[in-house]
Amino acid sequence: MITLIPIEQNDFDAFLEREIFDYAQDKIKSGNWLPEQAMDKSRAEFQSLLPDGLSTKDQYVFTIFDNETGNKLGVMWFQSNLDTPHRRAFINDFVIKEEFRGKGFGKKAMKALHEKLWKLGVESVGLHVFAHNTNAIALYEKMGYELTNLYMSKTISNTTDHDSQT
Repeated sequence: MITLIPIEQNDFDAFLEREIFDYAQDKIKSGNWLPEQAMDKSRAEFQSLLPDGLSTKDQYVFTIFDNETGNKLGVMWFQSNLDTPHRRAFINDFVIKEEFRGKGFGKKAMKALHEKLWKLGVESVGLHVFAHNTNAIALYEKMGYELTNLYMSKTISNTTDHDSQT
């Protein structure tokens, strides 16, 4: 059985450093940030979301735990202001460790999250996923998530379809 347990401080510290780096790399890969600015911007975003670390109001960070093996499979982090009429949660980060991927743990972790959110009275949950993360997109679609927004971009250069004569 997969459960979500409150993350311990040492695991949180390691998670945060790894995710700051990974988020910066995703932003570079998606063309949002320049490499020389990415780490500073990533640190700033995480600091704005978690100004008080694990004590930050409305932020919930859990270790994804396999009760059968005792393995820590990854981390689930969501935010939700439960004092509003639209009790909505947003998944800030969801990571299954590399060695546990492709074994169904992601789906089980999402089910555990949905159960926890239901018990909290949350009515809906959203998330953001980078377009290049096709495995995550496939999982979310299997779990019933639907596309609500779509951002697209195009690089404009001398090889694109514009008329240089005008």
